[in-house]
Amino acid sequence: MDEWDVQSGMKGIAKMATYSVIFALVAAFAYWYAHEHNLVAHQGGGASKSRMLVSLGLLVVSSIPFLVLCVFEIRKFVTSGAERWILQGAASTGPIAELEEAEKLRAAGRPLDAIGLIREYLQTHPYDLQLMARIAEIYRYDLNNDLAAALEYEELLKHRLPDDQWAWAALHLAKLYGRRAELDKSLVLLERLDTKYGHTVAGRRAKKALEQVRNPGGEAGDVEKESEES
Repeated sequence: MDEWDVQSGMKGIAKMATYSVIFALVAAFAYWYAHEHNLVAHQGGGASKSRMLVSLGLLVVSSIPFLVLCVFEIRKFVTSGAERWILQGAASTGPIAELEEAEKLRAAGRPLDAIGLIREYLQTHPYDLQLMARIAEIYRYDLNNDLAAALEYEELLKHRLPDDQWAWAALHLAKLYGRRAELDKSLVLLERLDTKYGHTVAGRRAKKALEQVRNPGGEAGDVEKESEES
C-alpha cells in the first residue's frame, strides 16, 4: 500500500466518522424532541414546553449540516455518473465488429486501412476516446510514425478523461517526445504527471523517469521503459 492509498484511506475514515457523529446527533435530538413532545401532548409528569422547544431547535440546527452533506453526496454521485456516461457510456462493452475487422486488417499488414476503419467508427461513436490511443499505437508500432502517433495522443489529451486514462496517454506521449528529441516537451509532461497525477500508476512511473533524468546513475527506469510496461 503506497502513501496515496494510506492518505485516501485516512480521508475516507475521517469522512465516515464525521457523517456518523452528525447522524448520531440528529438521531439523539430527534428522539429527545419526540419524547418531550409526547409528554407535552399528553400533559404527562415532567412535561416542559421550553425543553421541547430547545430540543426542536437543536434538532433543526443539527439537521442543517446533515442535509447539506446529503445534497453534496447526491450531487457528486449524479455528476460523476453523468461524466462516466459521457466518457464511457456510449462505448460498447461487447465485441465490436468494426474493431475486430480493423485488427484483422492490421494483422494482414494493412495498418492504414485499419486506422481508416477505426476513424469511421469514431465518427458515429465519438465518446469511445480510448480508440484514439489504439490509432496512436498503430502509427507507432506498425507504421513507425512517431510524429503521427504523438499528434494522436495530443488530440486525445485535449478531452476530459478519467485521471488514469489521461495519465497513461500522457506517459506514452512523453515517451514519443523523447524519441523525437523533444526533451523539453517530454520533461514538462513528466513533471505535470508527477505533480497533478501522482496518485495514478502512470504518474508514479513518470516520477521514476524524472528521477532517472535528474540522477542518471540511479535505479529508476527511463520513460521509454516505464511506458513500454503499460
